[in-house]
Amino acid sequence: MAVPPIQNPAVPGLGDKPPEVAFGTMIAGIVGVLLTVASIWAFFQLILGGINWISSGGDKGKVEAAQQRLTQAIIGLMIVFASWAIFILILQFFGIISLGTTGEIKLKLPTIF
Repeated sequence: MAVPPIQNPAVPGLGDKPPEVAFGTMIAGIVGVLLTVASIWAFFQLILGGINWISSGGDKGKVEAAQQRLTQAIIGLMIVFASWAIFILILQFFGIISLGTTGEIKLKLPTIF
């Protein structure tokens, strides 16, 4: 009698795939979540910077603080997406993915023997 594969209730559908594909899918999912959270945080900081600028009442210190917040949010967003692009290039360099594909990430896990 065949033993069914182990299923992860948090990430359904990974149990029937080989470990390389399941691990690659998990890493890609984590990177996607981090990109989404960072993008939402940067958007939130942009909104707060704009509100602070509008409500500064002409105070030079508050305007400069708002401008710094806006600048830092934009720079942070550029860093996040640059790191994503570097991540994709590293995966392509090591042959894990090819740049034109939308398929699964296939990692080659090392074996002892």
